[in-house]
Amino acid sequence: MADNAIDWRALLEQAVEAAGRGGVSRIAGRLGVSRSYVSQVLNNLRPNVPQQFVDRVIDRLHVVSECPATLQAQPRSECRRIALGTPPTHNPLSLRIWQACQRCAHKPEEKR
Repeated sequence: MADNAIDWRALLEQAVEAAGRGGVSRIAGRLGVSRSYVSQVLNNLRPNVPQQFVDRVIDRLHVVSECPATLQAQPRSECRRIALGTPPTHNPLSLRIWQACQRCAHKPEEKR
């Protein structure tokens, strides 16, 4: 799935709502930015959100509901780490998972 097909703003709003009271602070911590920055993005006070922030939201908040390789929920950052990493030739199970990631529809695109 292409990164641009993911609604990063909806991901951010859902994560803050799911975090409950103090959600903006918790999500800001997960994203490595300040609480005020997340608040400004949510309230459309930052019209030009950098692509780096959008990528960070997708990588840290998007979860593939059922990974075809592991049959478990998988954070996008873990998908990126496995699929774009080098083949783990030292471990047959890890290698099978890596090979499945290469054919997966959720495989992230490589950053240039």
